[in-house]
Amino acid sequence: VNASGTSLYDGTVNFVADSNSGSYRLRQSVNGVETFDLNEGTNYNSASDVTSSTTSFTAASVHTGVQAHFGAEQTLDYFFTEHSRDSYDNVGTTLLSYVSYSSNYNNAFWDGSRMTYGDGDGTNYNPLVSLDIVGHEITHGVTQYSANLVYSYESGALNESFSDIFG
Repeated sequence: VNASGTSLYDGTVNFVADSNSGSYRLRQSVNGVETFDLNEGTNYNSASDVTSSTTSFTAASVHTGVQAHFGAEQTLDYFFTEHSRDSYDNVGTTLLSYVSYSSNYNNAFWDGSRMTYGDGDGTNYNPLVSLDIVGHEITHGVTQYSANLVYSYESGALNESFSDIFG
């Protein structure tokens, strides 16, 4: 369903959500973007859906998830529209995003199958889910599946620079 929400860095944004048992969650069966909350944990099996009782995701507790979800949707759309690429692997694999990784985690990363975002420490870093960071992490997946660069030395530096450029 069409939904909107309050993001951390882009104000009110529009995106697609999933209707589920009387509530809504940041999952999309249409274009394959799903966003989960690790609730400051590190176990992906314990992640929870980011939900709202309406199609308006405005509660402060969902702003980080909304930002990551919106960023993933926008990045997916960019790669499809500009490069005719269907997801990071070009076969339509769902983009999985996990927010609120660990406690005071000052980083974001692609682990080969999903994006993970820390909330920052609140002093030096805020949640690492801005559009450029989301684009950066998803581009690691694109690079993995299109260039197959070994993430080491010069090829690792190329991988990072491609992600910076596209981010």
